[in-house]
Amino acid sequence: MRISMGSFAGIRSSCLVAGMVLGLFSGASAQRTGPRGGIYDKPYLKEEGQVKVGGYVDMEFEYTDPADTSSKSRSTFDQHRLIPFLFAEITPALHFSTEIEFEHGANVDKGGEIKVEYMVLDYRFTDLAQFRTGILLAPVGRFNLVHDSPINDLTDRPLVDQLIIPTTLSEAGAGFFGTLYPSQTAVVSYEVYIVNGFDDGLIGAGDRVRVRSGRGSVGEDNNAAKSFVARVEYSPRLGIDFGLSTHVGKYDSAGSDVLTIVAMDAGLRRGPVEFMGELAQAETDRDHLGLPRQTQRGYYLQGNLHFLQDKLLPQSTFTGVVRYDWVDFGVRGTPDERVSRLTLGLNFRPVEKAVLKTDFQTNWTRLPGGPTERDNHRVFVSAAAYF
Repeated sequence: MRISMGSFAGIRSSCLVAGMVLGLFSGASAQRTGPRGGIYDKPYLKEEGQVKVGGYVDMEFEYTDPADTSSKSRSTFDQHRLIPFLFAEITPALHFSTEIEFEHGANVDKGGEIKVEYMVLDYRFTDLAQFRTGILLAPVGRFNLVHDSPINDLTDRPLVDQLIIPTTLSEAGAGFFGTLYPSQTAVVSYEVYIVNGFDDGLIGAGDRVRVRSGRGSVGEDNNAAKSFVARVEYSPRLGIDFGLSTHVGKYDSAGSDVLTIVAMDAGLRRGPVEFMGELAQAETDRDHLGLPRQTQRGYYLQGNLHFLQDKLLPQSTFTGVVRYDWVDFGVRGTPDERVSRLTLGLNFRPVEKAVLKTDFQTNWTRLPGGPTERDNHRVFVSAAAYF
């Protein structure tokens, strides 16, 4: 078969025309290497911007005095938390942020856990008015908002923030937050949200209230009622802050009984000395069980002394810590009506974002009108760092 030069020119012209027609219809899609929405067709690959990755990790060793017969003896290492952070500035006003929590090595069959600690979309209108939706860190007390292991100077979290608030409290919902500046030195911040709230797990064996067990689902509410959570913080000047917060909502499936948590917190920092504390009270209606309201309360007080700053290493510091915890479960005659704890700690920070901790802890239980019984001595040695 012979193809003349004239025929070849005609074929070439036809191909050019066909290519132009296809280009008009396909546009940029001619560069696509897979189906629309595939791995290489995600919006973040085409837009300007940056996704930031970080997180924190901690590792603990716990020892419980074997002479304490009232509790199980323990001598164990625990890779307690591995928490990756992701943050993205979608636009200057729209931000995404999340924490994904891996606890106890993420071995679910051995008591580990994998979950989304929080996940939010924030849209900024002004400093005073910013919208947030997603899986929120409930602003009940200050500790629930700043519970990261590298920030805190003791290994174990306060009892009131484990049993009454309880940390970490993450809830699905939406609302607003913001900041205003009433003077050159003062700052006022607030958060207010509508969330799913707690559920029937709040009522445990023997119809006793266990707030921690009632943390609700982020996927589906157990009743049609929604809960209200809010916090206001006032700082008259740098180093002093006061917070007031509440969480109110119906928790049972019928949507009849209300759980109300009220919390106050304060902090004072002056030079190397730091004081902080938190007080919380939970009132639980139990009308659907034909039982009276149960009131539980607790608090912690903590003092820190920072010393030998920059002496061992540049940016390094040592911190001595004393904390007292107290919780009243409000159930007359139960073995754990009141529990308290004294913790003495010493830690070293080679840099601000990493810490090595040693804590000595004594726990007590007291019945009404009865003697105080020492439950155990515990020792923690731990390390935590942001990355």
